[in-house]
Amino acid sequence: MRRTIAAFLALFLLFLTGGTNARWLDFGAKKAQTGLPVVLIPGDGGSQLESNLTGKPSVVHYVCSKQTADYFDLWLNLQLFTPLVIDCWADNMQLVFNTTTGLSENMPGVDIRVAGFGGTEAVEWLDKSKASQGRYFFDIVDAMVSWGYRRGKNVVGAPFDWRRSPNELNDYLIELKTLIETTYRWNENQKVVLVGHSMGNPLSLYFLNNYVDQAWKDKFISSFVSLAAPWAGSMQIVRLFASGYNMNYYRVILPPSKLRAMQRSFSSSAFLFPSPVAWKPTDILASTAVKNYTVENIKEFFHDIDYMVGWEQYKQAARLNGNLTAPGVAVHCVYGTGVPTPERFEWAPGYFPDYPPTEFVGDGDGTVNKKSATVCNNWIGNNDGKEVTVHEVFQADHMAILKHPNAIELVRKAIYQLL
Repeated sequence: MRRTIAAFLALFLLFLTGGTNARWLDFGAKKAQTGLPVVLIPGDGGSQLESNLTGKPSVVHYVCSKQTADYFDLWLNLQLFTPLVIDCWADNMQLVFNTTTGLSENMPGVDIRVAGFGGTEAVEWLDKSKASQGRYFFDIVDAMVSWGYRRGKNVVGAPFDWRRSPNELNDYLIELKTLIETTYRWNENQKVVLVGHSMGNPLSLYFLNNYVDQAWKDKFISSFVSLAAPWAGSMQIVRLFASGYNMNYYRVILPPSKLRAMQRSFSSSAFLFPSPVAWKPTDILASTAVKNYTVENIKEFFHDIDYMVGWEQYKQAARLNGNLTAPGVAVHCVYGTGVPTPERFEWAPGYFPDYPPTEFVGDGDGTVNKKSATVCNNWIGNNDGKEVTVHEVFQADHMAILKHPNAIELVRKAIYQLL
């Protein structure tokens, strides 16, 4: 069962695994004075979600509740990952895409809120029980505390509803702007360092290029440290839309096809679809016995998997960052390589799209392809005069980079302005 849970977590965190304690990292004596204040921006699956059932019109099993008295832990709650109950969970997590408005809504009778905005605990641990499977930003924050930082004072978190693409997060992005300004003022008008992981990085790019101007960025932002950024998306999303994805473990308990409806419903999935910025028209994303799919025929892909709602989601969310224009702040781009990462999927005759494909791998961090992670190279010399540094961490997978000594040292150097 433990292995089942661990495999299942890897599915939705596109970008999460366990961690180890960072206290052993020796960066020298504690600083008498802390560095710049930090705002942590988590990735896909990297924020706690709470739900209140206000009267669902229907449920998927007799064991599922239609109504609850108050909010309960929805993500991450390991107690919900049991047979039958997990189907209730998936149904509560699912979004409904409105093709008229181009926006998503919660399932009828389901209210979901994000926990812990402005603190760090909700992004340090995704499971409030602090089970190891839910360990997230803890190692970085723990290291920062050892350098003299204070949780909620000069290191804060900005969790969000990671099921949604940036165009559905207007209220959050306004709150993020206010949080950055407040953190600046709370810390003697010191500029803020943004530290993002995974989807939190293209989301931050969207924020910096659409919600604030250059004068604001020059006043409030010192630098932006991106960890494991899927700037141009991830190939894992192709499999997710077609067949669902459960890391190929325990298909009886966690069949990908049963998870697929929930995964497809997240507009963040469309946001992370492979982009033409990194994938050439000749790069095959997926193939069957009769057809190849590339960034040139994505509409056909959604038609052939019998999910044309996905095409509508794609049109709204997939290219929100356009050609990935540089953010106009100093960037320190940190990414893992040397981990086998899906590069192409192939379905045998009769298997497409409902059964898992054969996987062909390339370079990356296990989740984000190297060609997507290295888009930040394009910003060198093309970032409004702001510095861009690029740091490859060999054999650091997508989540393990958050506990890797080299990555934590790069965060330290950024907040002490040593990069």
